[in-house]
Amino acid sequence: MDRTYRCLTCLEHTLSREFDTSHLSVRCPVCSSFERFVNEAVFEQFRAFEESPPESLEWSTLDRGERLMISEAVTRRGRSVEDFSVEH
Repeated sequence: MDRTYRCLTCLEHTLSREFDTSHLSVRCPVCSSFERFVNEAVFEQFRAFEESPPESLEWSTLDRGERLMISEAVTRRGRSVEDFSVEH
């Protein structure tokens, strides 16, 4: 089964691969950046959290990388959002 990965820079270009990993690092043919392509399942979880931030976290205080890390852990590792805490 092919997996879809999305460019984190332009968010437009996707590519498919036969293997399943959290992300790939390749050059995007749309925006020309050498950036991460994130697993589409992780990206969908990230978008869901962006639209409806988890109440247990101060989502707006997290940077994009932290948000993606949490989305990856919830999607691919079966962790719960309650497993994370924000320290200031």
